Amino acid sequence: MPVKNTSRKPVAKNVTTVAKEKKTAPKKVMTKRSDTSVKAVKEKAQVVSTNVCDQQEIMSPVVMIKLWFEGWKKTFVLKGRSSRFELWNFLLLNTILAVIVQLKCSYILSARFLREATDLGYGLDKIDTYVSYATVGFYAVVLLQLFPLGSMLIRRMHDIGRLAWKNCLEPVFWSMFVVSFLTLTIDELMDSDYVNTIILMQICLVTTLYGFFFYSLKFLIMTLFYPGDKTINPYGEAKYTTPCHEEWALNLSCFWGLFVLTVLLLYVVMAII
Repeated sequence: MPVKNTSRKPVAKNVTTVAKEKKTAPKKVMTKRSDTSVKAVKEKAQVVSTNVCDQQEIMSPVVMIKLWFEGWKKTFVLKGRSSRFELWNFLLLNTILAVIVQLKCSYILSARFLREATDLGYGLDKIDTYVSYATVGFYAVVLLQLFPLGSMLIRRMHDIGRLAWKNCLEPVFWSMFVVSFLTLTIDELMDSDYVNTIILMQICLVTTLYGFFFYSLKFLIMTLFYPGDKTINPYGEAKYTTPCHEEWALNLSCFWGLFVLTVLLLYVVMAII
């Protein structure tokens, strides 16, 4: 009998330990699930916080002028990426600056300035210097902007994830070369008897012009309106691609269009008057 009692006691202990393990096991699983859920919520909160931005900070004059200076600093930089927000900010500020400078230069080139300068006693040499500076400034303010704007458009293609030369610029370059060659050849053959050759070359010229305008328009539409990659691509990291930046890029494009239309209407009215 004592032998039987001693053999039963260890069995009871094993049952209690198994029960304890069963009770404690679900608690460990629950803690692991709760930890993973908390981590998932934190990650979602971080993603939302990165996508949400303050509109006042984006459209502050300091930020806009800073991006404008960065565009001029990267005049000869063809690597990297530029977002739609950077492009439209740079384009809008440059257009406003160009209009202000051209209005001042056109005033100096007008007859009103000549009358006022003679009334003030300006000499002919001084008036000629003013006129020469105004003429240079009128065209230089537009031509100088083409270099940083061209490099920014190439970086804008990188932001889309495409190479600018292979997609658009190469056919534009070759079409310009063919158009120049055909125009020179047609001018040389105009007074000759090769009428059929001239007609064929004119047809080739028109076809090449269609290709030139097609790829140029495609390049402009892609760079101005296509959304950029939200993540890293082979050309660099994404910048200014939050929903708030994209919304303000659209707003800046609308501001630019309205501003250009207003200036054109003023020029037409002044020309009629």
